[in-house]
Amino acid sequence: MRHGRNRLDLVRGEQGFTIIEVLIASVLLALASGAVFGVMAASVRNNSRAETTQVALDRAQRELEKLHSLSYDELALTVTPAHSTNTLNPNYRVVNGNFALQADPVGEYARMAVKGEPLYGSEAVSGGVVKPGPIKFVEGDVVGHLYRYVVWRNDKSCPESETGEDLCPGFQDYKQIVVAVKIDATGAEQRERNYIEVQSAALDPDFVADPKGNGGGKGEGGESEGGGGPAGTGTAVTAQQFFLTDTPCSTSGVTTREEIAGDHFLHNTLGTCASGPQIGTTIGAPDALLLGAPPDPDPEDESNPSLYDYANDGYLEPTPDTDKGAQIKRDDTSGCNYTPTGTVHPESQVHRWVGDPFAGEFKMNGKVTLEFYTRTLNDALYPGTLCVFLFKRHETGSGESTVATDSLLNDKSTSQGYWAYSPQGNGFWPRNAWTKVRLTMEFPAAPYTIPAGDRLGVALSVDPGNTDAEAIPVMYDHPDYPTRLEVDTTTPTEGG
Repeated sequence: MRHGRNRLDLVRGEQGFTIIEVLIASVLLALASGAVFGVMAASVRNNSRAETTQVALDRAQRELEKLHSLSYDELALTVTPAHSTNTLNPNYRVVNGNFALQADPVGEYARMAVKGEPLYGSEAVSGGVVKPGPIKFVEGDVVGHLYRYVVWRNDKSCPESETGEDLCPGFQDYKQIVVAVKIDATGAEQRERNYIEVQSAALDPDFVADPKGNGGGKGEGGESEGGGGPAGTGTAVTAQQFFLTDTPCSTSGVTTREEIAGDHFLHNTLGTCASGPQIGTTIGAPDALLLGAPPDPDPEDESNPSLYDYANDGYLEPTPDTDKGAQIKRDDTSGCNYTPTGTVHPESQVHRWVGDPFAGEFKMNGKVTLEFYTRTLNDALYPGTLCVFLFKRHETGSGESTVATDSLLNDKSTSQGYWAYSPQGNGFWPRNAWTKVRLTMEFPAAPYTIPAGDRLGVALSVDPGNTDAEAIPVMYDHPDYPTRLEVDTTTPTEGG
Protein backbone atom coordinates (compact mmCIF):
# COMPACT_ATOMS: atom_id res chain seq x y z
CA MET A 1 0.00 0.00 0.00
CA ARG A 2 2.78 2.37 0.87
CA HIS A 3 4.44 1.52 -2.41
CA GLY A 4 1.20 2.27 -4.31
CA ARG A 5 0.82 5.68 -2.72
CA ASN A 6 4.38 6.67 -3.60
CA ARG A 7 3.83 5.62 -7.20
CA LEU A 8 0.62 7.74 -7.38
CA ASP A 9 2.41 10.76 -5.96
CA LEU A 10 5.14 10.35 -8.54
CA VAL A 11 2.64 10.20 -11.36
CA ARG A 12 0.90 13.39 -10.17
CA GLY A 13 4.24 15.16 -9.87
CA GLU A 14 5.17 14.25 -13.42
CA GLN A 15 1.80 15.47 -14.77
CA GLY A 16 2.24 19.03 -13.26
CA PHE A 17 -0.73 21.51 -13.38
CA THR A 18 -4.01 20.53 -14.88
CA ILE A 19 -5.43 22.48 -17.85
CA ILE A 20 -7.93 24.22 -15.56
CA GLU A 21 -5.17 25.40 -13.29
CA VAL A 22 -3.16 26.72 -16.23
CA LEU A 23 -6.15 28.63 -17.60
CA ILE A 24 -6.87 30.22 -14.23
CA ALA A 25 -3.25 31.24 -13.85
CA SER A 26 -3.23 32.75 -17.35
CA VAL A 27 -6.34 34.79 -16.66
CA LEU A 28 -4.91 36.06 -13.39
CA LEU A 29 -1.64 36.94 -15.11
CA ALA A 30 -3.46 38.77 -17.92
CA LEU A 31 -5.54 40.75 -15.45
CA ALA A 32 -2.50 41.68 -13.45
CA SER A 33 -0.58 42.61 -16.60
CA GLY A 34 -3.51 44.68 -17.85
CA ALA A 35 -3.66 46.59 -14.61
CA VAL A 36 0.09 47.17 -14.69
CA PHE A 37 0.09 48.28 -18.32
CA GLY A 38 -2.96 50.44 -17.67
CA VAL A 39 -1.16 52.21 -14.85
CA MET A 40 1.92 52.55 -17.02
CA ALA A 41 -0.09 53.93 -19.96
CA ALA A 42 -1.90 56.39 -17.71
CA SER A 43 1.42 57.42 -16.23
CA VAL A 44 2.88 57.93 -19.72
CA ARG A 45 -0.16 59.99 -20.77
CA ASN A 46 0.00 62.08 -17.62
CA ASN A 47 3.71 62.66 -18.04
CA SER A 48 3.20 63.56 -21.69
CA ARG A 49 0.35 65.90 -20.80
CA ALA A 50 2.42 67.53 -18.08
CA GLU A 51 5.33 67.96 -20.46
CA THR A 52 3.02 69.41 -23.11
CA THR A 53 1.51 71.79 -20.59
CA GLN A 54 4.98 72.90 -19.56
CA VAL A 55 5.90 73.50 -23.21
CA ALA A 56 2.76 75.61 -23.60
CA LEU A 57 3.53 77.62 -20.47
CA ASP A 58 7.15 78.16 -21.50
CA ARG A 59 6.09 79.19 -24.97
CA ALA A 60 3.47 81.60 -23.62
CA GLN A 61 5.95 83.16 -21.20
CA ARG A 62 8.57 83.60 -23.92
CA GLU A 63 5.98 85.21 -26.18
CA LEU A 64 4.94 87.54 -23.37
CA GLU A 65 8.54 88.63 -22.82
CA LYS A 66 8.94 89.11 -26.57
CA LEU A 67 5.90 91.42 -26.67
CA HIS A 68 7.21 93.38 -23.69
CA SER A 69 10.35 94.12 -25.72
CA LEU A 70 8.28 96.12 -28.23
CA SER A 71 7.87 99.86 -27.89
CA TYR A 72 4.60 101.05 -26.39
CA ASP A 73 3.41 102.40 -29.76
CA GLU A 74 4.22 99.11 -31.50
CA LEU A 75 2.26 97.21 -28.86
CA ALA A 76 -1.05 97.02 -30.75
CA LEU A 77 -2.72 94.40 -32.93
CA THR A 78 -2.35 94.63 -36.69
CA VAL A 79 -5.97 93.53 -37.15
CA THR A 80 -8.95 92.58 -35.00
CA PRO A 81 -9.24 88.81 -34.48
CA ALA A 82 -12.48 87.09 -35.44
CA HIS A 83 -14.93 85.62 -32.92
CA SER A 84 -15.04 81.82 -32.57
CA THR A 85 -18.09 79.79 -31.53
CA ASN A 86 -15.83 77.12 -30.03
CA THR A 87 -15.64 77.60 -26.26
CA LEU A 88 -12.22 75.85 -26.25
CA ASN A 89 -10.80 78.50 -28.58
CA PRO A 90 -9.55 81.74 -26.96
CA ASN A 91 -11.20 83.73 -29.76
CA TYR A 92 -14.52 82.73 -28.18
CA ARG A 93 -13.82 85.66 -25.85
CA VAL A 94 -13.63 88.11 -28.79
CA VAL A 95 -16.85 90.08 -29.32
CA ASN A 96 -17.15 93.16 -31.55
CA GLY A 97 -13.62 94.42 -31.00
CA ASN A 98 -13.59 93.55 -27.27
CA PHE A 99 -11.76 90.77 -25.44
CA ALA A 100 -12.92 89.17 -22.20
CA LEU A 101 -10.01 89.22 -19.74
CA GLN A 102 -11.84 86.75 -17.51
CA ALA A 103 -12.10 83.29 -19.07
CA ASP A 104 -14.39 81.37 -16.71
CA PRO A 105 -17.01 82.62 -16.52
CA VAL A 106 -16.39 84.83 -19.54
CA GLY A 107 -16.45 88.48 -18.52
CA GLU A 108 -14.58 91.75 -17.93
CA TYR A 109 -14.60 92.83 -21.57
CA ALA A 110 -12.05 95.43 -22.65
CA ARG A 111 -11.48 97.20 -25.96
CA MET A 112 -8.64 95.73 -28.02
CA ALA A 113 -5.78 98.02 -29.07
CA VAL A 114 -5.71 97.76 -32.87
CA LYS A 115 -3.56 99.52 -35.44
CA GLY A 116 -5.44 102.56 -36.69
CA GLU A 117 -7.36 103.12 -33.47
CA PRO A 118 -6.40 106.03 -31.19
CA LEU A 119 -3.87 106.35 -28.40
CA TYR A 120 -4.15 109.29 -25.98
CA GLY A 121 -4.78 112.00 -28.55
CA SER A 122 -6.86 112.30 -31.69
CA GLU A 123 -4.22 110.68 -33.91
CA ALA A 124 -4.52 106.96 -34.53
CA VAL A 125 -1.69 104.56 -33.67
CA SER A 126 0.36 103.69 -36.74
CA GLY A 127 2.90 101.32 -35.23
CA GLY A 128 0.87 98.24 -34.29
CA VAL A 129 2.93 95.15 -35.20
CA VAL A 130 1.35 92.36 -33.13
CA LYS A 131 -0.35 89.71 -35.26
CA PRO A 132 -3.19 88.19 -33.21
CA GLY A 133 -2.83 84.70 -34.67
CA PRO A 134 -3.47 81.82 -34.66
CA ILE A 135 0.26 81.36 -35.37
CA LYS A 136 1.50 77.78 -35.65
CA PHE A 137 4.57 76.61 -33.74
CA VAL A 138 6.39 73.28 -33.38
CA GLU A 139 8.59 72.29 -30.44
CA GLY A 140 9.77 68.69 -30.63
CA ASP A 141 6.67 66.53 -30.78
CA VAL A 142 4.41 69.36 -29.60
CA VAL A 143 2.41 71.29 -32.21
CA GLY A 144 0.20 74.19 -31.24
CA HIS A 145 -1.00 77.69 -32.05
CA LEU A 146 -0.37 81.08 -30.44
CA TYR A 147 -3.09 83.67 -29.89
CA ARG A 148 -2.10 87.20 -28.90
CA TYR A 149 -4.25 90.06 -27.64
CA VAL A 150 -3.57 93.62 -26.55
CA VAL A 151 -6.38 95.50 -24.79
CA TRP A 152 -6.85 98.94 -23.31
CA ARG A 153 -7.30 99.22 -19.56
CA ASN A 154 -8.77 101.93 -17.37
CA ASP A 155 -6.87 102.66 -14.16
CA LYS A 156 -9.63 103.25 -11.63
CA SER A 157 -7.05 104.42 -9.09
CA CYS A 158 -5.92 107.27 -11.34
CA PRO A 159 -5.96 110.55 -9.39
CA GLU A 160 -8.73 113.03 -10.06
CA SER A 161 -8.55 116.80 -10.31
CA GLU A 162 -10.33 119.12 -7.92
CA THR A 163 -13.16 119.37 -10.44
CA GLY A 164 -13.56 115.61 -10.32
CA GLU A 165 -12.38 115.03 -13.88
CA ASP A 166 -10.10 112.14 -14.72
CA LEU A 167 -6.45 113.06 -15.33
CA CYS A 168 -5.74 109.80 -17.16
CA PRO A 169 -6.52 109.35 -20.88
CA GLY A 170 -10.07 108.02 -20.72
CA PHE A 171 -10.27 104.27 -21.04
CA GLN A 172 -6.69 104.05 -22.33
CA ASP A 173 -4.54 104.40 -19.22
CA TYR A 174 -2.39 101.34 -19.99
CA LYS A 175 -2.41 98.12 -22.01
CA GLN A 176 -2.92 94.52 -21.00
CA ILE A 177 -1.10 91.77 -22.94
CA VAL A 178 -2.71 88.33 -23.15
CA VAL A 179 -0.99 85.31 -24.73
CA ALA A 180 -2.92 82.06 -25.12
CA VAL A 181 -1.43 78.77 -26.30
CA LYS A 182 -3.60 75.99 -27.65
CA ILE A 183 -2.00 72.58 -28.26
CA ASP A 184 -3.16 70.63 -31.31
CA ALA A 185 -4.75 67.21 -30.87
CA THR A 186 -2.46 64.23 -31.66
CA GLY A 187 -2.88 60.54 -32.32
CA ALA A 188 -2.08 59.79 -28.70
CA GLU A 189 -4.24 62.67 -27.39
CA GLN A 190 -7.15 63.08 -29.81
CA ARG A 191 -9.38 64.94 -27.36
CA GLU A 192 -9.43 68.70 -27.91
CA ARG A 193 -7.79 70.37 -24.96
CA ASN A 194 -8.35 73.76 -23.42
CA TYR A 195 -5.75 76.47 -23.86
CA ILE A 196 -3.24 77.98 -21.47
CA GLU A 197 -2.79 81.73 -21.12
CA VAL A 198 -0.66 84.33 -19.38
CA GLN A 199 -1.39 88.04 -18.88
CA SER A 200 0.69 91.08 -18.06
CA ALA A 201 0.22 94.85 -17.90
CA ALA A 202 2.23 97.22 -20.09
CA LEU A 203 2.67 100.87 -19.09
CA ASP A 204 3.65 103.78 -21.32
CA PRO A 205 7.06 104.80 -19.94
CA ASP A 206 6.69 108.31 -21.36
CA PHE A 207 3.28 109.09 -19.94
CA VAL A 208 3.02 111.01 -16.69
CA ALA A 209 -0.06 112.40 -15.01
CA ASP A 210 -0.02 116.20 -14.89
CA PRO A 211 -0.92 117.34 -11.36
CA LYS A 212 -1.92 120.74 -12.74
CA GLY A 213 -4.95 119.20 -14.36
CA ASN A 214 -3.85 119.28 -17.99
CA GLY A 215 -4.86 115.73 -18.72
CA GLY A 216 -1.41 114.17 -18.57
CA GLY A 217 1.31 114.14 -21.18
CA LYS A 218 4.76 113.00 -22.18
CA GLY A 219 7.78 113.24 -19.93
CA GLU A 220 10.78 115.47 -20.62
CA GLY A 221 11.90 115.46 -24.23
CA GLY A 222 8.62 114.05 -25.64
CA GLU A 223 5.69 115.73 -27.28
CA SER A 224 2.56 116.01 -25.20
CA GLU A 225 -0.12 113.55 -26.26
CA GLY A 226 -2.27 113.56 -23.19
CA GLY A 227 -4.57 116.07 -24.77
CA GLY A 228 -5.97 118.56 -22.29
CA GLY A 229 -9.48 119.74 -23.02
CA PRO A 230 -10.41 123.28 -23.99
CA ALA A 231 -8.70 125.94 -21.84
CA GLY A 232 -6.83 123.22 -19.92
CA THR A 233 -9.90 121.71 -18.29
CA GLY A 234 -8.10 118.43 -17.65
CA THR A 235 -10.51 116.54 -19.90
CA ALA A 236 -8.60 114.20 -22.22
CA VAL A 237 -9.52 114.36 -25.87
CA THR A 238 -9.44 111.13 -27.85
CA ALA A 239 -10.68 109.92 -31.20
CA GLN A 240 -13.59 107.51 -31.11
CA GLN A 241 -13.55 105.08 -34.03
CA PHE A 242 -16.72 104.09 -35.90
CA PHE A 243 -16.20 101.51 -38.64
CA LEU A 244 -18.48 101.36 -41.69
CA THR A 245 -19.87 97.83 -41.99
CA ASP A 246 -21.85 95.73 -44.43
CA THR A 247 -24.28 94.74 -41.65
CA PRO A 248 -27.73 96.42 -41.51
CA CYS A 249 -28.36 98.11 -38.16
CA SER A 250 -30.43 96.01 -35.77
CA THR A 251 -34.05 96.78 -34.96
CA SER A 252 -33.25 96.00 -31.30
CA GLY A 253 -30.75 98.85 -31.07
CA VAL A 254 -27.74 96.58 -30.47
CA THR A 255 -26.01 95.51 -33.69
CA THR A 256 -23.56 92.63 -34.02
CA ARG A 257 -21.38 92.51 -37.11
CA GLU A 258 -22.41 89.76 -39.54
CA GLU A 259 -19.92 87.67 -41.48
CA ILE A 260 -19.85 88.56 -45.18
CA ALA A 261 -20.44 85.29 -47.03
CA GLY A 262 -20.13 86.52 -50.62
CA ASP A 263 -21.38 88.92 -53.28
CA HIS A 264 -24.90 90.21 -52.72
CA PHE A 265 -27.46 92.77 -53.81
CA LEU A 266 -26.99 96.31 -52.57
CA HIS A 267 -28.59 97.07 -49.21
CA ASN A 268 -31.25 99.77 -49.45
CA THR A 269 -30.20 102.07 -46.60
CA LEU A 270 -32.73 104.88 -47.03
CA GLY A 271 -35.06 103.87 -44.16
CA THR A 272 -34.70 103.38 -40.42
CA CYS A 273 -33.28 100.45 -38.47
CA ALA A 274 -36.90 99.43 -37.78
CA SER A 275 -37.35 98.93 -41.55
CA GLY A 276 -35.16 95.84 -41.41
CA PRO A 277 -32.73 94.70 -44.13
CA GLN A 278 -34.08 95.41 -47.63
CA ILE A 279 -32.81 95.42 -51.22
CA GLY A 280 -33.98 97.06 -54.44
CA THR A 281 -36.29 100.06 -54.12
CA THR A 282 -37.83 98.86 -50.83
CA ILE A 283 -36.85 101.31 -48.10
CA GLY A 284 -34.53 99.49 -45.69
CA ALA A 285 -32.30 99.76 -42.65
CA PRO A 286 -29.05 101.73 -42.94
CA ASP A 287 -25.86 99.77 -42.54
CA ALA A 288 -24.26 99.93 -39.10
CA LEU A 289 -21.43 102.01 -37.67
CA LEU A 290 -19.68 99.74 -35.17
CA LEU A 291 -16.83 100.41 -32.74
CA GLY A 292 -14.90 97.24 -33.55
CA ALA A 293 -12.58 97.02 -36.56
CA PRO A 294 -13.30 94.37 -39.23
CA PRO A 295 -12.01 91.00 -37.96
CA ASP A 296 -9.47 88.90 -39.84
CA PRO A 297 -10.36 85.17 -39.72
CA ASP A 298 -6.89 84.13 -40.88
CA PRO A 299 -4.13 86.75 -40.40
CA GLU A 300 -1.54 84.46 -42.00
CA ASP A 301 -3.51 84.19 -45.27
CA GLU A 302 -3.62 87.47 -47.18
CA SER A 303 -6.33 86.15 -49.51
CA ASN A 304 -8.72 85.45 -46.65
CA PRO A 305 -11.19 87.11 -46.41
CA SER A 306 -11.91 87.77 -50.07
CA LEU A 307 -13.04 91.06 -51.50
CA TYR A 308 -16.78 90.93 -52.16
CA ASP A 309 -19.17 92.92 -54.29
CA TYR A 310 -21.78 94.59 -52.08
CA ALA A 311 -23.83 95.71 -55.09
CA ASN A 312 -24.07 92.95 -57.70
CA ASP A 313 -27.65 93.80 -58.64
CA GLY A 314 -26.74 93.76 -62.34
CA TYR A 315 -27.35 97.39 -63.24
CA LEU A 316 -23.65 98.14 -62.77
CA GLU A 317 -21.18 95.36 -63.55
CA PRO A 318 -17.69 96.60 -64.46
CA THR A 319 -14.62 94.37 -64.58
CA PRO A 320 -14.44 91.97 -61.60
CA ASP A 321 -11.22 93.47 -60.21
CA THR A 322 -12.94 96.81 -59.54
CA ASP A 323 -16.50 95.57 -59.01
CA LYS A 324 -16.03 95.25 -55.24
CA GLY A 325 -17.44 96.97 -52.19
CA ALA A 326 -20.32 99.33 -52.89
CA GLN A 327 -20.48 101.38 -56.05
CA ILE A 328 -22.10 104.75 -55.27
CA LYS A 329 -23.86 105.82 -58.50
CA ARG A 330 -23.99 109.40 -59.71
CA ASP A 331 -27.11 111.27 -58.67
CA ASP A 332 -29.44 112.56 -61.39
CA THR A 333 -29.11 116.16 -60.21
CA SER A 334 -25.82 118.06 -59.98
CA GLY A 335 -24.49 118.88 -56.56
CA CYS A 336 -24.38 116.94 -53.29
CA ASN A 337 -27.80 115.51 -52.43
CA TYR A 338 -28.59 113.84 -49.11
CA THR A 339 -31.85 112.53 -50.58
CA PRO A 340 -31.37 110.87 -53.98
CA THR A 341 -33.13 112.52 -56.92
CA GLY A 342 -33.08 109.49 -59.22
CA THR A 343 -36.19 107.38 -59.82
CA VAL A 344 -34.69 104.19 -61.31
CA HIS A 345 -32.24 103.04 -58.64
CA PRO A 346 -32.27 105.72 -55.91
CA GLU A 347 -30.93 103.24 -53.35
CA SER A 348 -27.65 103.14 -55.29
CA GLN A 349 -27.20 106.94 -55.28
CA VAL A 350 -27.01 107.47 -51.50
CA HIS A 351 -25.64 105.00 -48.99
CA ARG A 352 -26.15 105.60 -45.26
CA TRP A 353 -24.69 104.20 -42.05
CA VAL A 354 -25.87 104.85 -38.48
CA GLY A 355 -24.52 103.83 -35.10
CA ASP A 356 -26.47 102.20 -32.31
CA PRO A 357 -28.26 104.61 -29.93
CA PHE A 358 -25.81 106.18 -27.48
CA ALA A 359 -26.22 105.06 -23.88
CA GLY A 360 -25.17 108.53 -22.67
CA GLU A 361 -24.33 111.94 -24.07
CA PHE A 362 -21.68 111.88 -26.80
CA LYS A 363 -19.78 115.14 -27.24
CA MET A 364 -18.11 115.85 -30.57
CA ASN A 365 -15.27 118.37 -30.38
CA GLY A 366 -15.69 119.78 -33.88
CA LYS A 367 -13.45 117.57 -35.99
CA VAL A 368 -14.28 114.27 -37.70
CA THR A 369 -12.05 112.42 -40.15
CA LEU A 370 -13.37 109.96 -42.71
CA GLU A 371 -10.75 107.45 -43.83
CA PHE A 372 -12.00 105.48 -46.82
CA TYR A 373 -10.69 103.20 -49.56
CA THR A 374 -11.59 103.74 -53.19
CA ARG A 375 -10.53 103.36 -56.84
CA THR A 376 -11.99 104.04 -60.27
CA LEU A 377 -14.29 101.68 -62.16
CA ASN A 378 -12.36 99.62 -64.70
CA ASP A 379 -9.27 101.54 -63.53
CA ALA A 380 -10.31 104.23 -65.96
CA LEU A 381 -8.95 107.77 -65.87
CA TYR A 382 -11.58 110.30 -64.76
CA PRO A 383 -12.23 113.01 -62.16
CA GLY A 384 -14.73 112.56 -59.36
CA THR A 385 -16.37 114.19 -56.35
CA LEU A 386 -17.61 112.21 -53.36
CA CYS A 387 -20.12 113.93 -51.06
CA VAL A 388 -19.98 113.15 -47.33
CA PHE A 389 -22.81 113.93 -44.91
CA LEU A 390 -22.53 113.78 -41.11
CA PHE A 391 -25.79 113.77 -39.19
CA LYS A 392 -27.47 113.17 -35.88
CA ARG A 393 -30.52 110.90 -36.04
CA HIS A 394 -33.40 111.28 -33.58
CA GLU A 395 -36.16 108.67 -33.74
CA THR A 396 -39.74 108.72 -32.54
CA GLY A 397 -42.31 105.96 -32.54
CA SER A 398 -41.53 102.26 -32.76
CA GLY A 399 -41.67 99.42 -35.23
CA GLU A 400 -43.12 100.34 -38.61
CA SER A 401 -44.22 103.68 -37.15
CA THR A 402 -40.65 104.78 -36.44
CA VAL A 403 -39.88 108.24 -37.83
CA ALA A 404 -36.29 109.47 -38.15
CA THR A 405 -35.32 113.13 -38.04
CA ASP A 406 -31.79 113.72 -39.34
CA SER A 407 -29.92 116.91 -38.42
CA LEU A 408 -27.03 117.53 -40.83
CA LEU A 409 -23.79 119.07 -39.58
CA ASN A 410 -22.39 121.97 -41.60
CA ASP A 411 -18.94 122.35 -43.11
CA LYS A 412 -17.22 125.05 -41.05
CA SER A 413 -15.57 126.58 -44.12
CA THR A 414 -18.59 126.62 -46.47
CA SER A 415 -21.62 126.51 -44.11
CA GLN A 416 -23.06 123.77 -46.34
CA GLY A 417 -24.55 120.58 -44.91
CA TYR A 418 -21.91 118.33 -46.47
CA TRP A 419 -18.23 117.97 -47.31
CA ALA A 420 -17.10 117.35 -50.89
CA TYR A 421 -13.91 115.43 -51.63
CA SER A 422 -12.14 115.80 -54.98
CA PRO A 423 -8.53 114.66 -55.55
CA GLN A 424 -5.91 117.37 -55.46
CA GLY A 425 -3.26 117.83 -58.12
CA ASN A 426 -4.43 116.47 -61.46
CA GLY A 427 -7.94 115.95 -60.07
CA PHE A 428 -8.19 112.32 -61.22
CA TRP A 429 -9.72 109.71 -58.95
CA PRO A 430 -7.31 107.03 -57.58
CA ARG A 431 -6.88 104.08 -59.93
CA ASN A 432 -5.06 100.74 -60.35
CA ALA A 433 -5.31 99.87 -56.64
CA TRP A 434 -7.54 100.41 -53.64
CA THR A 435 -6.28 103.69 -52.23
CA LYS A 436 -6.69 105.14 -48.74
CA VAL A 437 -8.08 108.67 -48.62
CA ARG A 438 -8.45 110.84 -45.50
CA LEU A 439 -10.96 113.67 -45.43
CA THR A 440 -10.90 115.86 -42.31
CA MET A 441 -14.21 117.60 -41.65
CA GLU A 442 -14.63 120.47 -39.21
CA PHE A 443 -17.96 121.90 -38.11
CA PRO A 444 -18.85 124.99 -36.05
CA ALA A 445 -20.65 125.25 -32.70
CA ALA A 446 -18.41 122.67 -31.03
CA PRO A 447 -18.74 120.82 -28.80
CA TYR A 448 -21.76 119.26 -30.45
CA THR A 449 -23.69 116.92 -28.15
CA ILE A 450 -25.63 113.89 -29.36
CA PRO A 451 -28.12 113.07 -26.58
CA ALA A 452 -28.52 109.62 -25.12
CA GLY A 453 -30.80 107.54 -27.33
CA ASP A 454 -29.87 109.34 -30.56
CA ARG A 455 -27.53 108.04 -33.24
CA LEU A 456 -24.53 109.28 -35.22
CA GLY A 457 -24.75 108.81 -38.98
CA VAL A 458 -22.73 109.25 -42.16
CA ALA A 459 -23.92 109.14 -45.76
CA LEU A 460 -22.14 109.09 -49.13
CA SER A 461 -23.29 110.28 -52.55
CA VAL A 462 -21.63 111.30 -55.82
CA ASP A 463 -21.81 114.72 -57.48
CA PRO A 464 -22.52 114.08 -61.19
CA GLY A 465 -21.36 117.57 -62.07
CA ASN A 466 -17.72 116.57 -61.57
CA THR A 467 -17.81 112.79 -62.03
CA ASP A 468 -17.55 111.37 -65.55
CA ALA A 469 -18.02 107.70 -64.63
CA GLU A 470 -21.26 105.99 -63.62
CA ALA A 471 -20.18 105.44 -60.03
CA ILE A 472 -17.41 105.67 -57.45
CA PRO A 473 -16.56 102.40 -55.67
CA VAL A 474 -15.91 102.40 -51.92
CA MET A 475 -14.48 99.39 -50.07
CA TYR A 476 -15.21 98.86 -46.36
CA ASP A 477 -15.73 96.19 -43.69
CA HIS A 478 -12.53 94.39 -44.69
CA PRO A 479 -9.46 94.01 -42.42
CA ASP A 480 -7.20 95.41 -45.16
CA TYR A 481 -9.61 98.24 -46.00
CA PRO A 482 -11.24 99.36 -42.70
CA THR A 483 -13.13 102.49 -43.81
CA ARG A 484 -13.97 104.43 -40.66
CA LEU A 485 -14.87 107.68 -38.94
CA GLU A 486 -12.50 109.19 -36.37
CA VAL A 487 -14.47 111.51 -34.10
CA ASP A 488 -12.66 113.84 -31.69
CA THR A 489 -14.49 113.55 -28.37
CA THR A 490 -14.10 113.89 -24.62
CA THR A 491 -16.71 111.16 -24.04
CA PRO A 492 -15.38 107.99 -25.71
CA THR A 493 -17.62 104.97 -25.41
CA GLU A 494 -16.82 101.32 -24.83
CA GLY A 495 -18.65 98.31 -26.14
CA GLY A 496 -19.37 96.68 -29.50
